[in-house]
Amino acid sequence: MPYRYHCRDCDLAGAVHPSRRGAGQDQGDHRKQAHGGMSPPPGDRIGYAPPSSRGPLIAIGVFALLILIRQLTGVAPDDIARWLGLIP
Repeated sequence: MPYRYHCRDCDLAGAVHPSRRGAGQDQGDHRKQAHGGMSPPPGDRIGYAPPSSRGPLIAIGVFALLILIRQLTGVAPDDIARWLGLIP
């Protein structure tokens, strides 16, 4: 489950991390740099970060591109993998 740190005082959000621990490190770093190691007065939090909606769109785009390449050239990704020796 992805997590992200958010400082309400600065209105800044940290990077998305797969665990609370990574977001907690962002929280500690931000508190040290921006707030002298203290919790900001309006507070800050580590919360759930919804996944990006671009992920499925990118996967669909790549899949469509592979189909187009296959139709135009007749070469499929598994053919290239065999030529490179990646699959038997």
